[in-house]
Amino acid sequence: MADWPGLFKEAATEILQETQPLFGSLKAKEKLGMGAGGDITRFIDALAESIVIGKLQNNGVSCILVSEEKGTQEILGGGTDYVILDGIDGTTNALHRIPFSAASIAHSFGPSLSQVDYGLVVDLNSGTEFSAMKNKGAYENNRLVSPSEITHLEEAIVSVELSYRKDFDWLVKRLMPVISHASKLRQLGSTALENAYVASGILDAFVDLRGLSRAVDLAAATLIVHEAGAYIVRPDGKDLDMELGADVRTSFVTTGNKMLLEEILDIIS
Repeated sequence: MADWPGLFKEAATEILQETQPLFGSLKAKEKLGMGAGGDITRFIDALAESIVIGKLQNNGVSCILVSEEKGTQEILGGGTDYVILDGIDGTTNALHRIPFSAASIAHSFGPSLSQVDYGLVVDLNSGTEFSAMKNKGAYENNRLVSPSEITHLEEAIVSVELSYRKDFDWLVKRLMPVISHASKLRQLGSTALENAYVASGILDAFVDLRGLSRAVDLAAATLIVHEAGAYIVRPDGKDLDMELGADVRTSFVTTGNKMLLEEILDIIS
């Protein structure tokens, strides 16, 4: 059995070392086509993904890789292990040298989000690691984390996702109750890292109602949120679960505690 934490940390460290010097460069922005997730693949995305693929192959790891750029592919014959990867979550930030992007890598023993049993999110600017193993708690570097105890929106720092070209007016209208009630508002641009921030108490909540977030963005972070004792659910309040595919999308609400979750769900329903 592969040492998933060790392997993923090695891969994420190499991604940081190889991609950080490229942030903001013309080379990083080079377009290489359309990724399986529906976004343009940039050179820096492909580089990050190739690092992980090389790490898996060089260590003789057989698995099914689900990644943003290449979709679902078998590594060394496939098998029953799944590796879910977003080499750079927050590519737009990285391309513009905005210091908020992350590598997200997760392992699952089956083809759904609920079967993820190890997740790692690494801040590609500071090197901070957020990780969790099933039933073992969530960690920021080597420190066990716990979420915020803020229970009311009027006291909460909330991140919202507003990047939506299709029907921006609809999205803002649905988010307005959250925006108008929250104490402070942020839009940061990395789903994995923002969810990890909720898990560790840096943010009180994160709301994405676009229906565009993918398993590659959520696999590692969802486990980290759960293991920290925080909450991540669909906007209808049901448990967040989805197929592990690059093109499967969802909406979600993440909060540090149940009271804040119930308040947000109530005002967006």
